Amino acid sequence: MEEIYKKIISMSFLKKLISVAILAVLFLGISSICLQAQPDDLKKEKGENLYFQAKEMFVYPVPKFDEIIIILGKSIPYFRKIENKQLSNYWLAEVAYLKGIVEKERNNHEMAENNFSFCKKLINDSLDIGDSSEGYRLLADVEGQLISYHNLYYKTKFGPRIKNFIEKAIELDYSNQKSYISLAMYYRDAPLIAGGSFKKSEAVLKKMIDVTHSDRIDLFSLYLWINTAWINSNYNQEKVKESIALLNLFSNQADIDYMAKRIKKNM
Repeated sequence: MEEIYKKIISMSFLKKLISVAILAVLFLGISSICLQAQPDDLKKEKGENLYFQAKEMFVYPVPKFDEIIIILGKSIPYFRKIENKQLSNYWLAEVAYLKGIVEKERNNHEMAENNFSFCKKLINDSLDIGDSSEGYRLLADVEGQLISYHNLYYKTKFGPRIKNFIEKAIELDYSNQKSYISLAMYYRDAPLIAGGSFKKSEAVLKKMIDVTHSDRIDLFSLYLWINTAWINSNYNQEKVKESIALLNLFSNQADIDYMAKRIKKNM
């Protein structure tokens, strides 16, 4: 009887020991995951801080383009070291896109096109790993930029895809404000045969305001809206006025007036 009791005690101890071992393994596994995640979060945060600093500088009344490019360059090593390749490629694509916008603004069109092409490659690499709303939105935006650097064949082949990419972005995140702005720009500039219409553009902006519960538009989106309005209308002032008039839906009219004046000076 005593031997049986000892065996029971021994088995009970063994079970406890196994349970403790399992918990230890789980704890170490979770700790390892957390330790792996923390460096990525830190790199992403440092890279983002530099990226958003550069983006904010771009919308200044007198942007210092050389400084912006230097700051964007400093963000690249942080984004490259992110182990999550989908996330790494997405942020590197955002940097390449903003560098393209900067070079386009200062009429370095060859460098602008190179950056946009690199952005397209990076964001496609990111989307090959997994879908993301911001990924498809960025792919649509950069394709819209690249179209202006290519011939009619390229525009016919890739132009219709822009709308598909934006719709996919909205499908993945119904509240993605930037995607609605991109879709409104598509309808504003697309030819009638491709569904282009100022009324559709306005309807998309109204829907965005209803969905996001925000009637303000950020300065960078304003830059893209007004700058592309000039370029895609072949610098037709009347068409540009119509495009800017669509922005009457937003409450921050002072920002809209500021950006319209800033861009007009450079035209």
